[in-house]
Amino acid sequence: MKLVVDSNIVFSTILNSQGKIGNLNINGSKYFDFYSVNLLQSEIFEH
Repeated sequence: MKLVVDSNIVFSTILNSQGKIGNLNINGSKYFDFYSVNLLQSEIFEH
């Protein structure tokens, strides 16, 4: 299944990887294909 991930969700995962959303993002790659904008990577490194 393909999922589009918002940058706010990615930042939430970085701040709280033990939560439900963080756990889904970290361990969900076995079941899902995550997609986001290319700008997300530069936003992460900037902040």
